[in-house]
Amino acid sequence: MKNIKLKEQSIKLIGFYLGYTFSITWLCWFTIIIGNTYLGILGYGTPLFWILYTIGSLGPAISSYLVYRQFKEAFIAKSFVSYIFVKVANRQVWLIFALFLVWRFFMIWISFGISRPISMLSMLSILINLPFLILWGGAEELGWRGILQPRLEKIIHYIPSVLLVGIIWGIWHLPLWLIHGTIQRSFPFGLYLVSGMVLTFSFTTLYKYTNNLFLCVLSHAWFNGCINLALYMGNDGLLQLNLNWKVMVVFFLELIVSVILGKLYVGRHQVQNR
Repeated sequence: MKNIKLKEQSIKLIGFYLGYTFSITWLCWFTIIIGNTYLGILGYGTPLFWILYTIGSLGPAISSYLVYRQFKEAFIAKSFVSYIFVKVANRQVWLIFALFLVWRFFMIWISFGISRPISMLSMLSILINLPFLILWGGAEELGWRGILQPRLEKIIHYIPSVLLVGIIWGIWHLPLWLIHGTIQRSFPFGLYLVSGMVLTFSFTTLYKYTNNLFLCVLSHAWFNGCINLALYMGNDGLLQLNLNWKVMVVFFLELIVSVILGKLYVGRHQVQNR
């Protein structure tokens, strides 16, 4: 009976979360599309564009707060801040996080064929832009990893739940292919969806091993920063990625490792909870 109630609560919570998220984001982004396509306004880079784009990007984060307030009894955390920083990062957590960041930087740098030498200035540029990278990507993790993934996992098994989150995450981004100037337009949507699946597995695995939502936010922001470097340093500022065989290999490797580590974590905790 308790499990049935928990599943019903999770379904209801997921429904509200997705409703809020898609409403906020798509309302903002489709406003940009309509204004740009039919009215000749809201062009890429204009102040009003960035306001709408940023609010849309924060849709998952805003929705996670709304859901937390609406279903507060369903959360262990006593405040939304403690929900984000639910676990103090110890030495092991910081080590996992650091290894993840190093892997992410080198996988992007090598796989996308950036011939320029790695410099401190390259990494410093990511750190300087980190607040913007959090606003325009990293903060999504408050919803995807904090709300959607854990609740889906209470309803269906681990791997199907991660795949479903990846599909939803890809569909949520879909309007960006209709906005001129976005990085997403440099990707074929199908390939973007597949890469999103890989990232969903890796971010989910990171969250399981660290139990720290803020580190997932930083990891997502760091990934976006590395992709930006690959775009501008690898292509002289052109919005076009070099999608070669090395990209496929490293993403496939990341997928395999993430799935194995995730399954090991889930299996170990299932045994402990029996």
